[in-house]
Amino acid sequence: MKLLAAMILAAGLLSAVHIVLAADADPLQDFCIADIAAGPVSNGFPCKLPVLASTDDFAFSGLAEAADPSVYATNGSATLAFVREWPALNTQGLSLIRLDINPGGIIFPHTHNLATEILYVLEGEMYTGFVTNNFGNDPTISNKLYAKVVKKGEAFIFPRGLLHFQLNKGKVLASSLNVLNSQNPGIQLMPSALFGSGIDREMLEKSFFMSEAQVAALETIFQQ
Repeated sequence: MKLLAAMILAAGLLSAVHIVLAADADPLQDFCIADIAAGPVSNGFPCKLPVLASTDDFAFSGLAEAADPSVYATNGSATLAFVREWPALNTQGLSLIRLDINPGGIIFPHTHNLATEILYVLEGEMYTGFVTNNFGNDPTISNKLYAKVVKKGEAFIFPRGLLHFQLNKGKVLASSLNVLNSQNPGIQLMPSALFGSGIDREMLEKSFFMSEAQVAALETIFQQ
């Protein structure tokens, strides 16, 4: 009788368990060229009919040339190859970013909440790194910085969801090709998230020990 009760309890617990996938789902077919016009569904985009796919769908030239970082106030540019830019990435669990940064230029501190990222330097050098969680599993590395200058031919990995950044401390254009393990890794730029989203000024003043005028000045830049 006790055994039967235990089995019933176990069955009840199993029925209440929901499996959560913390990564892109595995594909169920060879490929699924995204039908971007149809709009996203719960995890990606609907597929266009496989018979309509062509070789050109699987090729992408958008990262071939360096962008012009000087058109941005940061003197740094990020060219995306996510699923919206390259529909063949749909269901494949990968995406790319090309960074081009002038000397002294930066890529804002940011996170990708849905992906781990590897940066590979094509030209020049970048000061880059990440900061660990404030309250992670190991208190000995709480809020710890891991950063260095990475040079041409070298690579650096940013664990999923952690704050990271790039700065060109060299004297020539720095470029990198970055690989992320999600077709849509998400990007949250910290300055625009904080000062461009409409958070109550009092909150920002007290969080960063800034005056109202200082907060207002940053809002003017990022609320555009």
